[in-house]
Amino acid sequence: MPSASQSLSRSVETAHHLLGAAGRFRDVFDMNREPAEVRDRYGRHSFGQSLLLARRLVEAGMPIIQANMGTMNNWDTHGDNFGQLKDRLLPPFDQGLSALLADLDERGLLDTTLVVAVGEMGRTPQPTPEWGRGHWSTLFPAVLAGGGIRGGALYGRSDKHGTVPEEHPVHPEDLAATIYYALGIDPEYQLQDRSGRPVPLVADGHPVTALFG
Repeated sequence: MPSASQSLSRSVETAHHLLGAAGRFRDVFDMNREPAEVRDRYGRHSFGQSLLLARRLVEAGMPIIQANMGTMNNWDTHGDNFGQLKDRLLPPFDQGLSALLADLDERGLLDTTLVVAVGEMGRTPQPTPEWGRGHWSTLFPAVLAGGGIRGGALYGRSDKHGTVPEEHPVHPEDLAATIYYALGIDPEYQLQDRSGRPVPLVADGHPVTALFG
């Protein structure tokens, strides 16, 4: 029986083959094929270029793509929250995401591509003594575009302090169900584990259908 490391090595080798030698994805990673003005539009930073690569992968038929903005804890602004957002975090995020959405739309790909921008938690409504903000799992935003999502729509509202949801609360399982719904997958579909027991694709989640149409 192969060890875990041997299985991982084979999986990595298979992934490299699919992305490289298989042909249609091989040239996608050659960013020099993109005009300089397009690369500038996304931003000459890792997040912007990652999103440009994501668009190239969409065109090549890659079904699921994840682009991370920075390394782990990149948005963990426990100190100087406002300065970090203004100078380091929001400019590349705004530039890269807006360029991606505009580019997908111009190429006729936005209607068939779901773009989801989300973190794993929100931030405390009040700053810390270091003018940072701590972890706050009670309330956080998500941006969804394309894939049938109605453009410019706002759904839900917090109280005036940004503490708790005040209108149309959406739970993480509802977000997952909404993503599956946009992809044409029934969120109530049940899988079977190795013992034959039914496992719901999303437990207790309901798609936010008001975002569509």
